[in-house]
Order: sequence, then C-alpha cells, then structure tokens
Amino acid sequence: HLLASAGMDHAVCIWNVWGRNQKKACVLNFHNAAVKDVKWSQQGHFLLSCGYDCTSRLIDVEKGLETRVFREDQIVGVIKFHPDNSNLFLAGGSKGQVKLWDARTGKIVHNYNRNLGPILDVEFTMNGKQFISSSDVSQSNASENAIIVWDVSREIPLSNQVR
Repeated sequence: HLLASAGMDHAVCIWNVWGRNQKKACVLNFHNAAVKDVKWSQQGHFLLSCGYDCTSRLIDVEKGLETRVFREDQIVGVIKFHPDNSNLFLAGGSKGQVKLWDARTGKIVHNYNRNLGPILDVEFTMNGKQFISSSDVSQSNASENAIIVWDVSREIPLSNQVR
C-alpha cells in the first residue's frame, strides 16, 4: 500500500496511501538532478528511478540503499521492468535511444536506436518478447510521434509508424 513519486527536487518519495497521520513514509535522495520516472519491481522490494542526471538507479526499499547506478549519455525519461524477468529493464532517453539493462551485472544487453526524437514511453507486450516505444519526432510546431514495435532479443524494429 505504498506509492512512489518522482520529484523535481531530485528526490523519490514513498507515500503510505492508507496512513492516517504521516502520509510520506520516506524520501530517497540519490539523484543529482530532477527525477523523471519511478517504477516498483514486481515483488515490491526494489524501486527503479531515472532522471535528468543521465542515470537510472536501483534502490533497495527495505534497506533504503541504492544498490546500482546505470549511467548513460542522455537524460533518462522513462523506465520499465521486464514483465517476466525483474533483472531486466528498459530505459528510454532524450537522444532517442532505448537500452535494455541487466540489473545484476549493470551492463547494457541491447541498445535500440532509430535516430528519432526523445523517447516518450516504452511498454512491453504481455509475453515480454516485444516492446513498443513512442518517440517525439516533431520537426516544427506540429506534433508527430513515431511508434515502433521492437523485437526485444534482436534490436530490430518489427514495425514503424509515424502519427
């Protein structure tokens, strides 16, 4: 019954949604800039956060400790745990790259890049074999998004659509 939120003040806040008095359970200050996204692991023991400091960070919630930092050369705007393997997660960023990370080794498993605009969102399919990315490909004031379906294991787009 805990909720995590990302903040512009570099913090991840954990909220007790059922608490009567103290709603804010704890504040985790590990990022060096504003936090863009935060996700719980399936078991609820870990949090994954990302942000403007060009990192994703794995946090052990029970211990309140950062267990691993994943550094990139882009602002990381969106993250998503793999639906079947919580050791794997996607991170999408400002340079249009999506990376599949292995949380155990701290290494990139795959890098998915089509040289489009910043990644707006990523979502795994239910079987975890593909994922969908949305990119901002606006060249002017007109808003255009590229939606790509990727094969997780091969860094190959299965379909590409601009809207």
